[in-house]
Amino acid sequence: MESPRAEREPSPEAAAVSRELAVLREMMLRARREGEEPQVPDEQLRSNDQLQYDEMLALEAIYGENIHIFGEKAGLRSFKIHVHCEIPDGVSVSAELFQCVDGDDDLKNQSFDTFSVQHLPPMSLTCLMPLSYPSHRPPYFTLSVQWLDSVKISSLCHILDSIWTQQPGQEIVYEWVQWLQGYALSHVGFGDGIIIRQSNIMMSPVDVRAVAEIVSVESVVQSLISYNEEQCHESFLSGLHDCMICLSEHAGTDFIKLPCLHYYCRRCMETYSRMHVKEGTVMKLLCPDDKCQGVIPPNLLKRLLGDADFERWERLILERTLDSMVDVTYCPRCETACLEDEENNAQCSKCFFSFCTLCRERRHIGVRCTTPEEKLLSLQEREKDGKSDLSQFVNELVSIREALRDAVQCPHCDMAISRVSGCNYMHCRNCGNGFCFDCRTTLDTHRVHLCELEEEQKSVRQADLVEQIEKEVAAQAQRFRNYPCPSCGQQNPKVGNNNHMFCWAC
Repeated sequence: MESPRAEREPSPEAAAVSRELAVLREMMLRARREGEEPQVPDEQLRSNDQLQYDEMLALEAIYGENIHIFGEKAGLRSFKIHVHCEIPDGVSVSAELFQCVDGDDDLKNQSFDTFSVQHLPPMSLTCLMPLSYPSHRPPYFTLSVQWLDSVKISSLCHILDSIWTQQPGQEIVYEWVQWLQGYALSHVGFGDGIIIRQSNIMMSPVDVRAVAEIVSVESVVQSLISYNEEQCHESFLSGLHDCMICLSEHAGTDFIKLPCLHYYCRRCMETYSRMHVKEGTVMKLLCPDDKCQGVIPPNLLKRLLGDADFERWERLILERTLDSMVDVTYCPRCETACLEDEENNAQCSKCFFSFCTLCRERRHIGVRCTTPEEKLLSLQEREKDGKSDLSQFVNELVSIREALRDAVQCPHCDMAISRVSGCNYMHCRNCGNGFCFDCRTTLDTHRVHLCELEEEQKSVRQADLVEQIEKEVAAQAQRFRNYPCPSCGQQNPKVGNNNHMFCWAC
């Protein structure tokens, strides 16, 4: 059988509410014992009850979720209102911190940690309406503020008392809340910024109605930051925003917010992520903002890509990372990543094959590596003799050799890159680094670069290009009639019926 004492413990918030209500009832009982609670005629009691009922309905309609009404006990109404301070432009918060010097607890250095917030945790105003309210007495109340000390909260309590003194016999709760929202920060001297410090309650008297929650400055700072992030996120979700990719307006719930605080609609981010994974450019899968390039966390990518594409992303990231490392190579037998030693040799950890990283053949100490041209000639001779069926392998090597004639290797990852047109600045799609096409000098940005090649080598390349163009023109001239240029005398072929000709030489 279950024990009758096996009951759930109340939550910390419920326990705090019970303590505050207990304090309010104790205050009311003390006032009765000291004769401060007046005797009210029955007719006035009925009028007060109706006024309290109407005021509760108005407060509930105005503050909605920010008011919590407790059950009536002995005809006494009690409630709690969460009061949010008005800070339309945000406010700066400075936290006073102390650090011990060389482990000495008595010697400490003072420092201030400053940050900005758009939202502050609300003040909690807990009220208990006596039977004599509003005709004779104000409600009994406690004021709890997470980011103020007891002395400042006590000054706020005194202001609420003065507001009742100025308007006796009227419903006063709405006036209290309005003043706290608009003037509480400026009253405690925090109009330009909030300062959080450990207070010394012995310096000034503290009102029993003031409930301070500053246990430590560090805990208050963490609580302020967490609350501000939560409220900013909720405000973002409830609003409408423009996606900077598709330039369309969507609800906040349809957006993906990156750690760099840039946000884009979910559809665009899914398309953007899958495009990079499909094309293999996973190193460019960063924040779409050109000036940001922030990293997209893996847990977010998993939600955008799905299981299959995310597994491909993980594999490609590993491959690109290994390819960018200069001391990593791959086993020619099983394609396992291996570490290269200082003598350009490596041993596979999977199949234990020891090989030369230059020629990718069996390790040969003291023997010169076979060049790719020599290897290709040897394979072609063996194919002619019919010793083995190497036609497919030979064709692949020939294709690679022809491709490398018009290509250069990236100085970072040795990936072959060819230039179709444009300037000498090349951007490697494999490792993402830039370099000069002519001299292979590393370039950080796309800028004017003075190539280190000699002018003679450049002139040789230009001469080869001119010679190639002349050969092509000569071949075309055999099929078309030539006309000399009136300026330089160069023969130019006429193509079609167009009489407007352009001399290729001058």
